[in-house]
Amino acid sequence: MEIGIWLPVYGGWLRSRDAPTGPDVAACLAIAQQAEALGFDFLYASENLLNCIHGPRESVADAWTILAAIAAVTHKVGLCGAVKPGFRSPFLVARMLDTLTRISERRLGMNIVCGWWREEFDLSGVDWLDHDGRYDRAAEFLRSLHGLFNPPAEANVAGGTAEAGIGEPPNYGLDPAALPEVWIAGHSDRAIRMAAEWGHCLFLNGMGDDDLKRHIDNARQEANRWGRELLIAANAYVIATDTTEQARQRWKSVVARRNPDTIAFFREVIGASGAAAWAALSEDQMVDSNAGFELGLIGSFEDIRQRIPRLEALGVNRIVCQFDDPMRDAGPFMKHVIRPLRTSRPLEIALK
Repeated sequence: MEIGIWLPVYGGWLRSRDAPTGPDVAACLAIAQQAEALGFDFLYASENLLNCIHGPRESVADAWTILAAIAAVTHKVGLCGAVKPGFRSPFLVARMLDTLTRISERRLGMNIVCGWWREEFDLSGVDWLDHDGRYDRAAEFLRSLHGLFNPPAEANVAGGTAEAGIGEPPNYGLDPAALPEVWIAGHSDRAIRMAAEWGHCLFLNGMGDDDLKRHIDNARQEANRWGRELLIAANAYVIATDTTEQARQRWKSVVARRNPDTIAFFREVIGASGAAAWAALSEDQMVDSNAGFELGLIGSFEDIRQRIPRLEALGVNRIVCQFDDPMRDAGPFMKHVIRPLRTSRPLEIALK
């Protein structure tokens, strides 16, 4: 099981009255360095040009600018950023990936998100399409991106120079090794089909075990039709404390402080988007941005040590963790949950 951290590019993760409502760039860099030192596997930066947690009046940090800064001050922790097709062209993204791979000296991850907030599209001059149209655009984006890094032999350049070589496919100086690991975010049939065809990893919101297993089984069956394997990542909001009761009380406090105005605003935005997976979320579930409470990582350290192998048995390969305060909470979580699991696993295998 790989364990990563969502970078707080929007501020705090909770739609609550007292949550930080804007990004802290210095904190993102400090969290990244701490995560690497603690032994987390990867960092994830989400891409939205409007603040999807606290509303359009609040600022948001650009995912790829943050990742470039992090790449320069870390050495091995994995880096994954979201890309919204239509907002950046395939060639621009290819150049970004090529450059950032050189800076980071490691393979990157790229999560394809199709978007759901129409105002963001309108402000960016990007055509607002229906759900299937957004996925069609994303599929074309991925085909173009792959073609840029691995051009077909018959490709030629209109107006190309002699230096390119007659008959040689152009690669525009892009290193094929910079082609990223592709994540696909979503729950719909279109998302699952796209992940099966193009993705290395399907990224799911938090959900209960029955729904989680159904999505995982469907995704892996679809990937099998393409002769491919597919990893599964899931979002989780983590509250890990010494006792179960402490964690439960902290969660109750979080829910009690929810901001009903912000939740009502985003319920309307999400409803207009056609994002069916979020339409039925309760008020409590809407406090967190991606139904992170539902994955079940709220409890004592022991509770969560027992929960993670259960998620692994369901087919989850990666957990993308949101913390109320990563600088405060990530260290105890790694010390009391993840390291003991990593230490016990080789012993369990040896005893079999």
